Amino acid sequence: MLTLNEMKACLRTLDIEPNSILLVHSSLKALGQIEGGAEAVIEALESVVPEGTLVMPTFSQKNWDTVFEDWHMDRPSDTGLITETFRRQKGSLRSDNPTHSVAARGAHAADLVSGDPKGGARYGLFGEYCFSYESPWQRMYDSRTRYGVKAYVLFWGVPMKYHTFKHFSEYRLVEDALAAISDEAKREEIKAELAHYPYKGGPDMIWPFYDSNRFCAELERMGIAKRRTLGQGDIICVDTFDCVNATDEAIRSDPEAWMLPPGWKWYRKAQAASK
Repeated sequence: MLTLNEMKACLRTLDIEPNSILLVHSSLKALGQIEGGAEAVIEALESVVPEGTLVMPTFSQKNWDTVFEDWHMDRPSDTGLITETFRRQKGSLRSDNPTHSVAARGAHAADLVSGDPKGGARYGLFGEYCFSYESPWQRMYDSRTRYGVKAYVLFWGVPMKYHTFKHFSEYRLVEDALAAISDEAKREEIKAELAHYPYKGGPDMIWPFYDSNRFCAELERMGIAKRRTLGQGDIICVDTFDCVNATDEAIRSDPEAWMLPPGWKWYRKAQAASK
């Protein structure tokens, strides 16, 4: 059974600065039994950023057909017991987004979650505002200039396929690809091929998904991802800014290597239309 001290000791080896922002994707069961349960995991995580900010995804993943109509700020998190426990704890604040909200606590929590929920739109798969310029995701990516601190993503017993910043990169790629097409009619034609909420087109929906799970090995090779064994599984930590930039460069320079075929074919088509 994992103890609080064992979790703290392992987390300290990641060399996360105490004033950092730490976003955690998690599974309570993946590392085995934990003495103290979800509360102990949260205590261990906060111990490595005592002057910083702990962030948890509190997504809505159920009832997708009505998620925008059903959304309210006290809607339970669908991303696991650790996230729901954290959301309900005293001092936690939540961002206002029906699909990709986060809960945060600490030095920069109030600003992270305070963006205009209908501001800074970016076109995309889950709607225009989840990864907007006003979103916590943009603010975490901008943490070095906005707050003067680094931001990290920690995968607590889960693989990098749950890396939500992959969608942030995909949204940015779509935004840049469309902006590069000067012919407005052609731009709208290519934009209309993309999947967008509410979903239409069934299994033929196109979105430039990339394989973040497979890209994890590349991030480890580059020294951007650190892996540690803890209990019955692994934890992985990446620097958010470096990870997003490495992802952006990789999928744009070699989309065939990292994207699923419908996505890279759409991206190549958009590139051709910009010439």
